[in-house]
Amino acid sequence: MQRDGRERAVAWALAITQNTPLAPAQREQQLLNQFVAGELSLDAVITLLDEGTEDQKSLPL
Repeated sequence: MQRDGRERAVAWALAITQNTPLAPAQREQQLLNQFVAGELSLDAVITLLDEGTEDQKSLPL
């Protein structure tokens, strides 16, 4: 996927999640920015998000 396609896909996702609980947090937005720039593949973004979720599960309540 070319950069313009990545930009459109991310813009669409951000538009439909704006002002909802699904809107990206800062770390998620950073990963999306890296995806748009071509620094990360979508698979890498998903893996990094999953790893962050696992880290949060291990935190004490």
